[in-house]
Amino acid sequence: MLLPPVRLLFLAAVDLPACLRLRLQLLSRAAAVTAPPGNHFAVEEYLIANCHLTQPQALKASKNIAHLKSRSNPDAVLAFLADLGLSPKEVAAAVASNPRILCARIDRSLAPISSELRALGLSPSQIARLAQVTGQYFLCRSFVSKVRFWLPLFGSWERLLQATDWNYCLFTSGLEKVVEPNVAFMKQCGLSACDISKLLLASPRLVTMHPDYVQDAVRRAIQLGVAPGSQMFRHALSTAGCIGQEKVDVKVAVLKETLGWSQEEVNLAVRKAPRILAASEERLRRNAEFLINDVGLQPQYIARRPVLLMYSLERRLLPRHHVVKLLKERQLIGQDRCFFNVVAPTEEKFLEKFVAPFEDCVPGLADAYESACARKLPAEAEQ
Repeated sequence: MLLPPVRLLFLAAVDLPACLRLRLQLLSRAAAVTAPPGNHFAVEEYLIANCHLTQPQALKASKNIAHLKSRSNPDAVLAFLADLGLSPKEVAAAVASNPRILCARIDRSLAPISSELRALGLSPSQIARLAQVTGQYFLCRSFVSKVRFWLPLFGSWERLLQATDWNYCLFTSGLEKVVEPNVAFMKQCGLSACDISKLLLASPRLVTMHPDYVQDAVRRAIQLGVAPGSQMFRHALSTAGCIGQEKVDVKVAVLKETLGWSQEEVNLAVRKAPRILAASEERLRRNAEFLINDVGLQPQYIARRPVLLMYSLERRLLPRHHVVKLLKERQLIGQDRCFFNVVAPTEEKFLEKFVAPFEDCVPGLADAYESACARKLPAEAEQ
């Protein structure tokens, strides 16, 4: 049998004696030998039968590996991926995203990369997940060095994987010319490693953009009135990095129009919650109109609590307002109850404070709240 056990190949890249390692390498090379003349290797059929691809997927993928003349190396790769812990479904996803992984040499590519990732603390299942998510980039020479760079910044494997799902550029952008200068510049602006980690989750593309773009984003964040080093600067930079000045001007105009804010009130609101400028124009308008016309809040009150403009109207503001309105009508809470203190708590805290204690006094209150969350507002709870 030409194919060596994949687990042995993996160990060979780590710590086996030199003689045995050489033996395994020779066996691996033998696995790449093409089939004898006269044997035909049907790539598309192989992808369907052995890699579990659909017919359209196999047709597309086969164009990338049409040069394969033998199933020896693909078999070895599939065994290696299975040894890492990939399920048949995950193997299919990995091959569909990067068919050329079936051409990879185990002794020169897959095993060394996996070995180095294990040295960084990743488990076989985590390596398998990276291979699935990153596709062709998993086989790049710089892949391990980039994982080594990103892991401390993100703080955990889970956060790195989450950001990778959103931004492949984490593994394609140059470290020395793009990423490292951006990270260094952000630190100069007062962002800690923890801040940068959170920024990467919110706007993972920002740190992989050209350094000139990042510096421009910092400049525009400062123009929003948020000082470098302040608690909100990370949010301001994230906002400036995802929307241009033209969109900022449009959002400011909406705030002034719907709330009657002065420029000073706009600046106050943006300093407190820079992300309001990333909200859609529709959300800003609808929330502002609801807070003023239905809840009866003053524009100045909203300017000091601008996060109100970012909450979901249907799932948060309106249902909680409905409950509080019922409680006020029954004089179970004061008329001067601060609306922000009603909508700011988590769902669990809101139910604990404003629903559970009043179930006996207002039968059906929980149902009324649930209906409100489902956008089916009854006239009132049971009498």
